[in-house]
Amino acid sequence: MPAPTPAPIVRRQNDEDLLTVLRAGESAHARARRLASARVVVSASLAAGAVLAVVVPALQTALTTAGFLWALVYAVGAGSWTESEFRTAALLQETFDTRLYDIPWNETLAGNAPSADEISRLARRYKGPEERLRDYYEIRELPRPLDLLSCILQNLAWGARIRRRYAAAVQAGVIGWIVTGVAVGVATRMTLASLLTTWFIPSLGLLLLGADIVRAQRETAAAREHARQVILREMREHAHSGLPPGRVPDLLVLARQAQDVLLRTRLAQARVPNWFFRRFLDSDRADFAAAMDEVGSWLPRA
Repeated sequence: MPAPTPAPIVRRQNDEDLLTVLRAGESAHARARRLASARVVVSASLAAGAVLAVVVPALQTALTTAGFLWALVYAVGAGSWTESEFRTAALLQETFDTRLYDIPWNETLAGNAPSADEISRLARRYKGPEERLRDYYEIRELPRPLDLLSCILQNLAWGARIRRRYAAAVQAGVIGWIVTGVAVGVATRMTLASLLTTWFIPSLGLLLLGADIVRAQRETAAAREHARQVILREMREHAHSGLPPGRVPDLLVLARQAQDVLLRTRLAQARVPNWFFRRFLDSDRADFAAAMDEVGSWLPRA
């Protein structure tokens, strides 16, 4: 007896069991973001101390020592504390996606799936609005597997664009800080040694953090953009060839491969702050809606 056809994704994503997984993922994300923000605050505070040290030279030794120690802590593994939280959040998102898409869990890449008790415990911590979780993927009702490929396409497209944008902003900030430091050194006639100890060593943690962010965001964007192009090409070919059932198994394999790209980049902690993501949310959503209209236009007319 053939397996029953699952309900359309556009409706099934609001099932209570899937919303519970989303609540758990959101609470794990929130904790991970708080820990990551604390790391940024420490790095930025020490960098700001470099400016203060120019005005109050007596603080130079203390700030230089603190900056050097923080750079060591960062280099040795300041992110290890947040790594487990980011991993938990990534695996919960993977749980939501694989259940929603009805595709296999990749144990080789992801390890064990989050347990039911862990999902329940984290879901109870969610304090945000329920409306934010409903209709998580903004897609129209499409035949399988175009529906799940459209969800994956949404993650790939938004992720690549926002990460390139964020990497450019952070890189500009890092370059600006370096140029400012050199300008301050020239203006105050500092020696090279004094410039290093007064300006750059206290801000070394921030510079290392900025370099890591730029590298990770660009690597993530490149991987997601490549996967997006492959998905778009295969979806177009499938639609233009009349949605032949024989291609569905191959497209489901492709969906799992693209989901692996998303999972690997999520596990790499290459995340964008919520405020930055929301800054461009409306324009990005409009662009994606246009992309979904294009996908709909490929479908054969009834």
